[in-house]
Amino acid sequence: MSGLITPYGIRSAKAAGFGVFALCGVSVLFFKWKKKSMLKKKALEVKQKLMLAIQRQLEQFQNEEADEKERILVMDAVSLIAAAQNGNIDPVIALKAYMYKACSATKNLNCVTGIIETAENVAVRLDASQAKQCLLYGLPVSLKESIETKGMDSTIGLAQFIDSPAKDDAVLVKVLKHCGAVPFVKTNLSQMMFSFESSNPIFGATVNPHNLKFTPGGSSSGEGALIAAGGSLLGFGTDTGGSIRCPAHMCGVYGFKPSLNRISEKGLKGLPGRIGPIARDMDTIVLAMRALLCPLMFELDVDVPPLPFNEKVFGSTRKLRIGYYVDDGYNEPAPSIKRGVIMAKEALEKVGHILVPFTVPRPADAMRLFFAEIFSDGYEGCRNILKYEQIDPILQRTYMISKLPEKLRWIISALMGLKWSRIAQSFYLYGGGDKSVLRLRKLQAEAYAYKQDFHNAWLNEKLDAVVCPPFVVAAGPLRCLENTPVVMGYTGLYNFLNFPAGIVPVTKVEQSDIDALRNYRGHYGDPWDKHIKKTSELSLGMPVGVQCVALPFQDEMSLRVMKEVQSALS
Repeated sequence: MSGLITPYGIRSAKAAGFGVFALCGVSVLFFKWKKKSMLKKKALEVKQKLMLAIQRQLEQFQNEEADEKERILVMDAVSLIAAAQNGNIDPVIALKAYMYKACSATKNLNCVTGIIETAENVAVRLDASQAKQCLLYGLPVSLKESIETKGMDSTIGLAQFIDSPAKDDAVLVKVLKHCGAVPFVKTNLSQMMFSFESSNPIFGATVNPHNLKFTPGGSSSGEGALIAAGGSLLGFGTDTGGSIRCPAHMCGVYGFKPSLNRISEKGLKGLPGRIGPIARDMDTIVLAMRALLCPLMFELDVDVPPLPFNEKVFGSTRKLRIGYYVDDGYNEPAPSIKRGVIMAKEALEKVGHILVPFTVPRPADAMRLFFAEIFSDGYEGCRNILKYEQIDPILQRTYMISKLPEKLRWIISALMGLKWSRIAQSFYLYGGGDKSVLRLRKLQAEAYAYKQDFHNAWLNEKLDAVVCPPFVVAAGPLRCLENTPVVMGYTGLYNFLNFPAGIVPVTKVEQSDIDALRNYRGHYGDPWDKHIKKTSELSLGMPVGVQCVALPFQDEMSLRVMKEVQSALS
């Protein structure tokens, strides 16, 4: 009998196997719980340390050089730099003034995530004998949290990156210091920079200075809010699908997304994205681009083409032929957004430019291809990173959809498509669809063909630039933007095409815009259209911008049109 397995023995073996399986399952769950608990505790400690650091800064600088601080804080960036270059302002005092202002602002807005402790040393070491050669001399500059600064974390809202300080400055930071700027604070973002909202589980949500119950947009949320609140004159964000332009528009400030590799992205944590400036006036945006496009940038990053700032294009007085559109035919913007474009169009016409209607070719195809590109791995990389993390509520929907089995997601998408074709397409793409190399090559071929079509439409109209909506809505209540596909079209298109684009504030939402929503239907009559209408009904008094676009690597043309809009509306 010793070599036989009895029925009792089989049952015992099965029970033992089930017990081992259950024990392994419990062990895995316990490990995940333990890991998440540890990360949650680390996140809480970081937030507490930040609040203490901010309070120390406020106490240290509250009464120091009060009159001088007030004088400094009313200056624009160009005036402040000139005063510092001429020796009329001490860069250290300028730093302290803005450190105090930024820390005061974050008490209400929750926009600052870190104090750059080396900032004062940088200000002290500025060489006054070289001041005239440093275009940003003595200017305090804020940085999005994802831009690496030596000795500081760039968590991108993930606790696993706490206590992982950067070993070196990003190329951008090195060049800023070379130009005489003083990086002094880092600012908040949405978790993984994967949303137009403003929150993450470490630092919480940033709010809009114009309404503390509203979103400032994202993912460069802290930059938009801090600049708008006067806590910084110049900041830098990143833009993968609109993450500079969204907060610039929603906070009523200027923001610029350059062409790919016009500014180095070396030292950027997380999603690749164009690094660009955010400021309270157009002159500061131009000054920042002029300063950064220097030999040191080209030396430190060989992927950046050695193209200095093109003064001839920016300074030209030639009258331009500019296309415009108020609606791309995919997402109908709120009335206030359309009115902003018309204001810019009419202002440009009054100063002699020629404005012609422009039609976006096949906008639904553009969005399908752009989302297929973003989710080409089926969100798998993001799911792996989020495995032990607290997932911010703004990412929960995307995360859960991406976890659905492929066949189930296809079935749900097919059923949705019977009534809501636009939403069905987005729902399916969250999972990446077919992830084969063959499909990827097909998508690349389709993307190339679309870009050719868009370029040909531009050339057929002999355009220098285009002015168009910056977004489908103005700022609304917190979490109104967490469903990214609803609102990405007007910014994401120009990431997909790699066209430089910037935001100029032109107006605010008026009661007439709210009243006009009675006739708003959208193009599809689906829940996205209803959401746009509902959000817009609450946006009275919020800022409205316009987007100015040029062809790839003609960044200076985009900047020139931005400047023309600002001047024409002044």
